[in-house]
This record gives sequence, C-alpha cells and structure tokens, in this order.
Amino acid sequence: MKTHLMASASETNITAIKDKPEIYAELYARALVLSDGETQLAIVTADYGQFPLQYNTRLLNAIHQVTSIPTEHIVINCSHTHNAPGVDGRWITEESEEWLPTCLAELVKNAVDALEPATLRVGRAPVQVGYNRRLMNDEGYITMAPNPEGAVVPWVDVFGAYDANGQIIAVLFSHAAHPVIVHWSSEEIGADFPGYAVEHLRNFLELKSESVLLFAQGCAANINGYPLRGGFSACDVAGFSLAFATHQALKTAKEIPAAPLKARSVLVNLPFQDPPSVEECKQLIHQFPDDERYVALLEVAKSGEKRTLPFPMSAFAVGDALCFLSVAHELFAEYQLFVDETSPFSHTFVFGYTNGSEVYIATKKDYELGLRSGYEAGPRNHALSGPYRLALLPSVEKHIHTEITDLLGQLKNA
Repeated sequence: MKTHLMASASETNITAIKDKPEIYAELYARALVLSDGETQLAIVTADYGQFPLQYNTRLLNAIHQVTSIPTEHIVINCSHTHNAPGVDGRWITEESEEWLPTCLAELVKNAVDALEPATLRVGRAPVQVGYNRRLMNDEGYITMAPNPEGAVVPWVDVFGAYDANGQIIAVLFSHAAHPVIVHWSSEEIGADFPGYAVEHLRNFLELKSESVLLFAQGCAANINGYPLRGGFSACDVAGFSLAFATHQALKTAKEIPAAPLKARSVLVNLPFQDPPSVEECKQLIHQFPDDERYVALLEVAKSGEKRTLPFPMSAFAVGDALCFLSVAHELFAEYQLFVDETSPFSHTFVFGYTNGSEVYIATKKDYELGLRSGYEAGPRNHALSGPYRLALLPSVEKHIHTEITDLLGQLKNA
C-alpha cells in the first residue's frame, strides 16, 4: 500500500511574563504536525528560554489529552531566547502557567484539524550567526570569550512542507546558537535573532496567509549568537543572515519520498559527580551565609545519595531519508556534530532544549578540567544552581554517544 503523507501547522501568541516590561517582539509558539494516516508526529517550537522537565511533562500531557497524539510522538523545543521567560529568573505568571498547557494543546489540535496532503523537502545551507564561547586563558582556565578554534555548527537545516498546489504549508529551520544578541543590551522582551529570522524569511518567500515558519534551536550550549549584547541592529543582521541561508537551502532542497512515519524515545539517567564533602559544604555556608543553595547542597552531601539527571531523547523519522533527533537540556555543539557524522539517515536534524532543559551537558575533556572548566562544565557553577546541579561525570559523553547510536539504529530498522 502506498504511503500518503499529510502535514499542517499553526501558531499562537504566548507573550506572558511576570512584571512584564516593554516588548520589542511578541513571543510565539508554533506547531508542525505530520501524519501518514496512522501515525501522527507533532513538533512544537516556542520563543521561551526553557521549560523545566516537570513542567514540560505537564505540557505534553495536556497536548495528548486534547489530540490523542501519544506523548512519545510530541516534542517541544524552546529557542532559548534570553529575553523571555525561562532564563535569568524570569518566569510566567501563575495564571499564565495554568493557561499555557491549554494554549499549546489547542495549538496542536488546530494543526491536527488542518492536515492536508503534503510533499516534503529537506535541505541545508552554510551559515554561522554565533561563535564558540569557551576560551582557555594563559592560566589554563576556561573563560567566556570568542574562541575561533572552538566547535560550532556552521549550517542551517531546513524542512519544507508543500500543499497540492506547491504552496508552503510550513518551513522548519534549525540552527545552533544562543539567542543573546539583544540579551542585557535591553530589558525588553522578544525572540532575539530567531524572531528576526522568521520576519525576514516571510519577505523572502511566497506564503499563504496560513503558512507557518518555525525555528528550532540546536545544540548551542557553548555557542553565543554574535555579537553578544550587540543590540537590535546586530540582531536584525544575524536574523537576516539566517533567513537568507534558509531561503537558499529551500531553493536546493530535495524531495523526501513518501514513507511511513516512525518514532522512538528513551529516558537515560546520567550520573552527577559526587558533591563536596560535608566539611567543604559547611565552609561554603560560612563563606556565603545568605545562600540557601549551599544549605541544600549540605543535605545532599550528608545523605550520601548518588544523584542522576533524567535525560529524555526522542527521534522521529520519515522512512530512511529524514530524522528529527530531539534531546533535553543544553548540549555542547560537539554532540550535534557527532550525530551529523554518525546518523544512519540521509538527513538528520538535531534539536537541543527539547522536552525540558535544566543543566548544561559538556564533553569529557571539558569535565576533566575540573575547577578550571568554566561556567558550563565546572562543579562550582553547577553547585550554585541547586542541589541537583553538580557537574556530570566525564563518562556521560560516551554514554550519550552510545544511547544516540542505539536510538537512531533502532529507528532506522523499525
């Protein structure tokens, strides 16, 4: 029996934040739904910093209840814009926290109700709007500064869904870079360079009124958008560059043969390093008596309990040609480069900050630097982020590589 693919997309305004300041660009959630008549897959993107794991589960359950799409077939990717809720202590109001699950459920339901026959295309084009932000200084310590030799993901992956008349239903484009070009240069709320890219892309393309453009963040933990704190004009330039590259990728995109949709997911538990000793924790409390997090860390040290980090991964595929791999938390760019080199699929998107994000996940060589390993990989920084936020063990890199390889292999052979 021949497979017929269907696609649809929808979007909605989700600008909601406690003590909301001025807004330079509205925040949006957008949904792309794919179907082969039996299986439905939903990709949701949101102009938010990040969702904690527990709250993201609440969002997934709300979408499932309204659409009947299994939670394993839904992913929610945050762009990680730093001018929005989810970072730097910002969060939505209690009222909005209750409203958002219903909002996203209705968003996906609207897309499900609008499914139509579709042709899918996928492409890639070179672009780089950020730089590696981890540079070792003369004393052997990692500092946050541009590192021209550091890992980056210098391309944009682009997916297009077209209706029977060849018009755009949706374009999903993904790049890896922290949206921090406006960050701290203004306290106004907005989507940073991904939002600018969406608006510029609208001007490049011939769109239907209901066409939807979605940005998905890649593995950007060690990549800052350039220039950091550059302001609105610089952000506009970065957005234009990304939109132009996306447009170029669409021009050369290749059609994906219609094939059954597949999905696999796995929950991995990653081990944290041991906390400081009880005596070290007491010294920290003495040094920082007003920081309650060290008190919590002391309780962890006293318990002797081995802590692990829940690390959910999901993978969607269209036959053997196209895969969307989604991983939780903030992963270093090296993980996306690993997937690009080893994936058994012809084209693989990699989304970070998906289905929950709470900590950085660095590489073995970075963790092994210990106290010299800088902001993202150092044990001191993670201890300051809460009792569960010690640095992970260096062995997690190999563990993640193995789990990714197994997951994609299982999906390919499904």
